[in-house]
Amino acid sequence: MEAAAATAVLKVLVQKLIDLPMKEISQIRGFRKNAEKLAGSLDMIQKFLHNAEMRAITSDAAVKCWLKKLEDVAFDADNVLDDINYHILSKQIKATKPMKAKILSGFSSSVNSIARPRNMAVRIKKINKNLESIKKEATDLGLVVRLAIANEPTLVDASLETDSYTRDPIFIGRDDAVSEIVRTLINGIKTDERAVSILPIVGMGGLGKTTLTRKVFNCLKDESRFGSHLWVHVSPNFDAITLFKKILNNLTSCQVEIASREDILAKLKEALKDKTYLLVLDDVWNQDGLKWEDFMNSFSGVSCVKGNAIIVTTRNMEVASIVNTLHIHELKGLSKEECWSIIKVKAFGKKDVPSEFKAIGRKIARRCQGLPLAANIVGGVLRNKSEEKWRSVEEKWLSADEGGDNITNILRLSFDNLSLPSLKKCLAYCAMFPKGSKISKWKLIEMWMAEGFLQADERDEMESVGEKFINILLHNSLLQVSKRDDDGNVKKCGMHDLVHDLACSVSSSSNSTGGSSRVRYMTLEDNYCSDESSGIPKEMAKSLRTLLITSKADISDINFSDLESLHVLHLHSEVLNELPSSIRKLIHLRDFDISKTRIEVLPDWIGEFFHLQTLRVEAGWLRKLPSTIKYLINLRHLYIDWRVELPMGIGRLTSLQTLTHFPVGDENGCKIEELGSLNNLKGEVRIWKLERVHDKEEAGKANLFKKSKILKLCMKWDPRREGERNDEDVLEGLQPHSHLRELVIDEFNGKRFPLWTRKMAVRHMPGGSWVVLNNLMSLSLIRCREFEEIPMLGHLPNLKSLQLHELSNLKYINSSFYGMVNKDTRIVFPALEKFTLEDMPMLAEWAEIEISDGSEVKLFPRLRYLEIENCKQLMSVPSHVSSCLEELSIVKIGVECLSADWLLSNSETLSNLTISYCTNLREILSNRWGEEESEGRSFRITSLPIFPRLKDLYILHVPKLSLETVDAMRRLQIDGYKRIDP
Repeated sequence: MEAAAATAVLKVLVQKLIDLPMKEISQIRGFRKNAEKLAGSLDMIQKFLHNAEMRAITSDAAVKCWLKKLEDVAFDADNVLDDINYHILSKQIKATKPMKAKILSGFSSSVNSIARPRNMAVRIKKINKNLESIKKEATDLGLVVRLAIANEPTLVDASLETDSYTRDPIFIGRDDAVSEIVRTLINGIKTDERAVSILPIVGMGGLGKTTLTRKVFNCLKDESRFGSHLWVHVSPNFDAITLFKKILNNLTSCQVEIASREDILAKLKEALKDKTYLLVLDDVWNQDGLKWEDFMNSFSGVSCVKGNAIIVTTRNMEVASIVNTLHIHELKGLSKEECWSIIKVKAFGKKDVPSEFKAIGRKIARRCQGLPLAANIVGGVLRNKSEEKWRSVEEKWLSADEGGDNITNILRLSFDNLSLPSLKKCLAYCAMFPKGSKISKWKLIEMWMAEGFLQADERDEMESVGEKFINILLHNSLLQVSKRDDDGNVKKCGMHDLVHDLACSVSSSSNSTGGSSRVRYMTLEDNYCSDESSGIPKEMAKSLRTLLITSKADISDINFSDLESLHVLHLHSEVLNELPSSIRKLIHLRDFDISKTRIEVLPDWIGEFFHLQTLRVEAGWLRKLPSTIKYLINLRHLYIDWRVELPMGIGRLTSLQTLTHFPVGDENGCKIEELGSLNNLKGEVRIWKLERVHDKEEAGKANLFKKSKILKLCMKWDPRREGERNDEDVLEGLQPHSHLRELVIDEFNGKRFPLWTRKMAVRHMPGGSWVVLNNLMSLSLIRCREFEEIPMLGHLPNLKSLQLHELSNLKYINSSFYGMVNKDTRIVFPALEKFTLEDMPMLAEWAEIEISDGSEVKLFPRLRYLEIENCKQLMSVPSHVSSCLEELSIVKIGVECLSADWLLSNSETLSNLTISYCTNLREILSNRWGEEESEGRSFRITSLPIFPRLKDLYILHVPKLSLETVDAMRRLQIDGYKRIDP
């Protein structure tokens, strides 16, 4: 499998080299013949690789050695071509506009070594000579030229596999275990005299311990059983101080900058205070009882409150026996039918399983030996495959004679089944991350891109290819979802420990945390550089292409100029406040991340990184980017903090796809028209300081209406501005594209919104027909203190979230708010799930919907969360609502009588009810009471049993409302009466 991965690496690299030589080298006089020879050699090598892959799988040692030699030469060739391309780019940039003398001198120092034709000729001739030797060795080994098969997988074929499920892996057969563990924990806390109850979950790798524990964790979190909920991946190195740091980082969401044990424990005590906690220690290997006692003796002292719990997951029963446990939960395997159920869902989704697949599938399920990881992975392998392929998988798995257990065999099968060599390489690359890491999806894609693993075609950009690769690996359970955003999109990924072991085995010397001289990808953690360390050995440094430096790793001994092949550099060193000048030599750099540093100023030589694709400088210390940023013509993603000032000429970066913040400047070259040429922008864009835009015409130069890939747009004015205000005119010119999904308008001080905002429809082209913002999912109107009328919104078919905050001058929410209600519109706000109205001191009336023909209309049919807060003049709210509300919060409003229909219409779904500081509220009335019709009957709290899901009830500081208490809720607080269950 190691050799198969090596051929995957080389196929990606060699194809990249084949695509480049004629284009790059032939631009330099006298190099055409060298380019032709290099291209011919690479083409021949590629044909040998098809045969080498088959030979390597049989563990042919000579072929493996040949592959390693070829890998070294291929990477050398990649560096040479990159150097030449850098030289060409520098000439192009110099030709466009003369640069300052010191920048020019910087270019010459970086480029001189490669700019001389003689030097480049020598390097290419050497590579050609080495390739000739490798071709001869291939012939001596008996490798034959084998043409690529015509129907070999392509990216298009791979993209058909991009489905992924809402939760991964699929959770089947463990519901009883979740209930049992929750019950054991809760009962144990009540009866255990100790401050902390400990429950280990024991089981072999692949059995689903972490997935099960995550379900328990989220169940207890949803029920608010504990004050703090902490999750820490332990890994084989059980070190008390490291664990205390991780727990503190979890509590405070920031990196710990203190080193001493005493200080960390003091901070932990302060963070926990009087709160109970649930702590998960995932994947514990420590069998040293003294280490465990040392950890627990210290950690028990940070909280004086009883009722805490620790869940430990481990593969080893001896580990469970030393933790002084409440109860040991030994996880059993799933049944054959449960494994088959997972395979069915993974392979067929919700479709019926054809009868010819059932018998084969059950045989495969038996081979899973009760391991849900195996079932998830093999199900991914079998998706969209023929009956013949299913039989092949069954036979290959049953006849596996390479040793190892079934989980190893199925992991190997899943790896071999990946459609493209570049997919295999992307998986192998992930071995660089420590076990238990949560990897940002977009960071990972950008790193793959920087390494050249994502080759775009006419249909797809590299980023799109990367997303498809992520989805394929997720579907095959080779990656797992660690975190999603509010819309369900994957934010972070992780790897199961066994998959991480697979990635390490297939990556061989290409990925490592140290040791080999041919390390390509490396992560330096806190404990890498000791007092005796002298940094990274020079010979190792020469071949490094990715270097990730985390937390407090000491970089003082690293000579960055030795890292001559580096493509990816992430400096997450909290003590770093200045970039080492030796970084300037890294001309191959494509991904540079210095977000978690204290750097306040970037040097001008940053503009020499012509290959750079991704720059992350989200550090809170940085305030301004250097003017030379505009020379980074290949920059695709620029991540900056909102306080960072952009330099002149940012509009020259026409490859930019990500520009998280754009503060409008006063000077030419900094104005909003710089956005006009950035036609590839996508995702989220926040435009600040719009008071600096003079009129509609100037705003229109941003060409937002043409930027169809911008999905989230935030437009903000400065509240402290002085002078004439032209917000209405400017907003008119900032009309977005109709594909927009999220819109935030902040500190707008016009009295009326422009036409496109009032109608929530935009002109397809200037002067063209109106197109409704049908894709809009979220709208926030914040601190718009002057305007007087809410836009028409009820007709938007996909609007899920609506926030109205601090609209100081708004007096009425009129019936126009609901949009046009007619015979064609019978559902108003059809998708709205969350609606908040906050801090509107003048709001007096929220009008009922007007229905002219008397027919039935559904209003807010999907609304789950409603919050009305600090609207003290509000004397009426509509009573016409549909039913699925889960949370209702009414705080500081002026109504005297509240319609109980908000409650009774949602009696089956309401789980959280808060009514507080409504000092005028006298009664809650309803025209219906259960099945009875009794006009004017007052709602009484004693009837709360009709709310079967109500967990939390808070009715506070409502002095005129007469209530009787009940004892039916988990959390109940009614003025003087308070009960909160543990």
